[in-house]
Amino acid sequence: MIEEKGWLDRYLVIIHRIMAAIAAIMVILMMLAISYSVMVRYLLNRPIAWIVEISSYLMLYITFLGTAWLLRRDGHVEIDLFTSHLNPKTKAAFKSLTSIGGAVVGFILAWKGSLVTLDYFKRDVATMGILNTPQFLLMAIIPVGGFLLMVEFILRTVRTGRIWFNKS
Repeated sequence: MIEEKGWLDRYLVIIHRIMAAIAAIMVILMMLAISYSVMVRYLLNRPIAWIVEISSYLMLYITFLGTAWLLRRDGHVEIDLFTSHLNPKTKAAFKSLTSIGGAVVGFILAWKGSLVTLDYFKRDVATMGILNTPQFLLMAIIPVGGFLLMVEFILRTVRTGRIWFNKS
Protein backbone atom coordinates (compact mmCIF):
# COMPACT_ATOMS: atom_id res chain seq x y z
CA MET A 1 0.00 0.00 0.00
CA ILE A 2 1.18 3.53 -0.76
CA GLU A 3 1.91 5.67 2.25
CA GLU A 4 -0.08 8.89 2.25
CA LYS A 5 2.15 11.88 2.92
CA GLY A 6 0.68 15.15 1.71
CA TRP A 7 -2.68 16.86 1.70
CA LEU A 8 -3.38 15.66 -1.85
CA ASP A 9 -2.88 12.04 -0.82
CA ARG A 10 -5.19 12.47 2.18
CA TYR A 11 -7.97 13.99 0.07
CA LEU A 12 -7.57 11.41 -2.69
CA VAL A 13 -7.80 8.58 -0.16
CA ILE A 14 -11.08 10.03 1.14
CA ILE A 15 -12.46 10.49 -2.39
CA HIS A 16 -11.38 6.98 -3.44
CA ARG A 17 -12.92 5.40 -0.34
CA ILE A 18 -16.22 7.17 -0.91
CA MET A 19 -16.28 6.17 -4.58
CA ALA A 20 -15.31 2.56 -3.75
CA ALA A 21 -18.07 2.40 -1.12
CA ILE A 22 -20.61 3.67 -3.65
CA ALA A 23 -19.37 1.08 -6.16
CA ALA A 24 -19.66 -1.68 -3.54
CA ILE A 25 -23.23 -0.63 -2.75
CA MET A 26 -24.00 -0.65 -6.48
CA VAL A 27 -22.62 -4.20 -6.80
CA ILE A 28 -24.82 -5.38 -3.94
CA LEU A 29 -27.90 -3.65 -5.36
CA MET A 30 -27.23 -5.08 -8.80
CA MET A 31 -26.82 -8.58 -7.34
CA LEU A 32 -30.08 -8.29 -5.39
CA ALA A 33 -31.98 -6.87 -8.37
CA ILE A 34 -30.78 -9.60 -10.72
CA SER A 35 -31.54 -12.30 -8.16
CA TYR A 36 -35.03 -10.87 -7.64
CA SER A 37 -35.59 -10.68 -11.38
CA VAL A 38 -34.56 -14.31 -11.88
CA MET A 39 -36.81 -15.48 -9.03
CA VAL A 40 -39.81 -13.52 -10.30
CA ARG A 41 -39.24 -14.74 -13.85
CA TYR A 42 -39.07 -18.43 -12.92
CA LEU A 43 -41.54 -18.52 -10.04
CA LEU A 44 -44.21 -16.12 -11.30
CA ASN A 45 -43.41 -16.05 -15.02
CA ARG A 46 -43.22 -12.23 -14.90
CA PRO A 47 -39.84 -10.96 -16.11
CA ILE A 48 -38.70 -7.47 -15.13
CA ALA A 49 -37.19 -6.05 -18.29
CA TRP A 50 -35.64 -2.84 -16.95
CA ILE A 51 -33.31 -4.65 -14.51
CA VAL A 52 -30.99 -5.66 -17.34
CA GLU A 53 -30.78 -2.04 -18.51
CA ILE A 54 -30.13 -0.72 -14.99
CA SER A 55 -27.48 -3.40 -14.43
CA SER A 56 -25.58 -2.35 -17.54
CA TYR A 57 -25.60 1.27 -16.33
CA LEU A 58 -24.41 0.18 -12.90
CA MET A 59 -21.53 -1.80 -14.43
CA LEU A 60 -20.32 1.35 -16.18
CA TYR A 61 -20.46 3.31 -12.93
CA ILE A 62 -18.83 0.54 -10.89
CA THR A 63 -15.93 0.41 -13.34
CA PHE A 64 -15.17 4.13 -13.29
CA LEU A 65 -15.85 4.56 -9.58
CA GLY A 66 -13.29 1.90 -8.70
CA THR A 67 -10.40 2.23 -11.15
CA ALA A 68 -8.40 4.93 -9.32
CA TRP A 69 -8.98 3.25 -5.95
CA LEU A 70 -7.73 -0.04 -7.37
CA LEU A 71 -4.69 1.62 -8.96
CA ARG A 72 -3.69 3.22 -5.65
CA ARG A 73 -3.67 -0.29 -4.12
CA ASP A 74 -1.71 -1.78 -7.05
CA GLY A 75 -4.68 -4.04 -7.71
CA HIS A 76 -4.73 -3.84 -11.50
CA VAL A 77 -3.51 -6.84 -13.46
CA GLU A 78 0.23 -6.76 -14.14
CA ILE A 79 2.16 -9.13 -16.34
CA ASP A 80 5.45 -9.48 -14.51
CA LEU A 81 6.98 -12.28 -16.56
CA PHE A 82 9.64 -9.88 -17.84
CA THR A 83 9.86 -7.32 -15.03
CA SER A 84 10.18 -9.88 -12.21
CA HIS A 85 13.76 -10.54 -13.33
CA LEU A 86 14.82 -6.89 -13.30
CA ASN A 87 16.53 -4.98 -10.52
CA PRO A 88 14.34 -2.55 -8.52
CA LYS A 89 15.57 0.59 -10.32
CA THR A 90 14.93 -0.80 -13.80
CA LYS A 91 11.58 -2.13 -12.65
CA ALA A 92 10.73 1.35 -11.33
CA ALA A 93 11.74 2.86 -14.67
CA PHE A 94 9.34 0.54 -16.53
CA LYS A 95 6.60 1.28 -14.02
CA SER A 96 7.17 5.02 -14.49
CA LEU A 97 6.95 4.72 -18.27
CA THR A 98 3.76 2.65 -18.15
CA SER A 99 2.32 5.10 -15.61
CA ILE A 100 2.96 7.97 -18.01
CA GLY A 101 1.02 6.02 -20.64
CA GLY A 102 -1.76 5.39 -18.13
CA ALA A 103 -1.89 9.11 -17.27
CA VAL A 104 -2.29 9.92 -20.96
CA VAL A 105 -5.16 7.43 -21.23
CA GLY A 106 -6.77 8.94 -18.11
CA PHE A 107 -6.42 12.42 -19.60
CA ILE A 108 -8.05 11.31 -22.87
CA LEU A 109 -10.91 9.67 -20.95
CA ALA A 110 -11.46 12.83 -18.91
CA TRP A 111 -11.15 15.20 -21.87
CA LYS A 112 -13.16 13.30 -24.47
CA GLY A 113 -15.60 12.05 -21.85
CA SER A 114 -16.29 15.65 -20.83
CA LEU A 115 -16.83 16.72 -24.42
CA VAL A 116 -19.21 13.84 -25.14
CA THR A 117 -21.09 14.32 -21.87
CA LEU A 118 -21.59 18.04 -22.55
CA ASP A 119 -22.65 17.31 -26.12
CA TYR A 120 -25.24 14.76 -24.97
CA PHE A 121 -26.49 17.22 -22.36
CA LYS A 122 -26.85 20.06 -24.88
CA ARG A 123 -28.61 17.86 -27.43
CA ASP A 124 -30.75 16.08 -24.80
CA VAL A 125 -29.80 12.64 -26.10
CA ALA A 126 -31.58 9.71 -24.44
CA THR A 127 -30.82 6.01 -24.58
CA MET A 128 -32.90 3.78 -26.80
CA GLY A 129 -34.15 1.44 -24.13
CA ILE A 130 -37.00 0.83 -21.78
CA LEU A 131 -36.14 3.72 -19.44
CA ASN A 132 -35.06 6.35 -22.03
CA THR A 133 -32.34 7.53 -19.64
CA PRO A 134 -30.61 10.80 -20.54
CA GLN A 135 -27.29 9.72 -22.03
CA PHE A 136 -25.28 12.44 -20.28
CA LEU A 137 -26.13 10.86 -16.91
CA LEU A 138 -24.51 7.65 -18.05
CA MET A 139 -21.47 9.32 -19.57
CA ALA A 140 -20.83 11.70 -16.64
CA ILE A 141 -18.86 9.13 -14.65
CA ILE A 142 -16.29 8.63 -17.44
CA PRO A 143 -14.58 12.05 -17.14
CA VAL A 144 -14.69 11.84 -13.33
CA GLY A 145 -13.12 8.39 -13.27
CA GLY A 146 -10.67 9.29 -16.04
CA PHE A 147 -9.51 12.41 -14.19
CA LEU A 148 -8.93 10.55 -10.93
CA LEU A 149 -7.16 7.76 -12.81
CA MET A 150 -4.90 10.34 -14.48
CA VAL A 151 -4.05 11.91 -11.11
CA GLU A 152 -3.24 8.51 -9.60
CA PHE A 153 -1.02 7.59 -12.56
CA ILE A 154 0.81 10.92 -12.26
CA LEU A 155 1.39 10.32 -8.53
CA ARG A 156 2.53 6.77 -9.29
CA THR A 157 4.96 8.15 -11.89
CA VAL A 158 6.41 10.52 -9.29
CA ARG A 159 6.67 7.79 -6.65
CA THR A 160 8.35 5.26 -8.92
CA GLY A 161 10.50 8.01 -10.42
CA ARG A 162 11.94 8.65 -6.94
CA ILE A 163 13.06 5.03 -6.77
CA TRP A 164 14.45 5.22 -10.29
CA PHE A 165 16.49 8.39 -9.66
CA ASN A 166 17.53 7.51 -6.11
CA LYS A 167 21.34 7.38 -5.99
CA SER A 168 21.59 4.92 -3.09
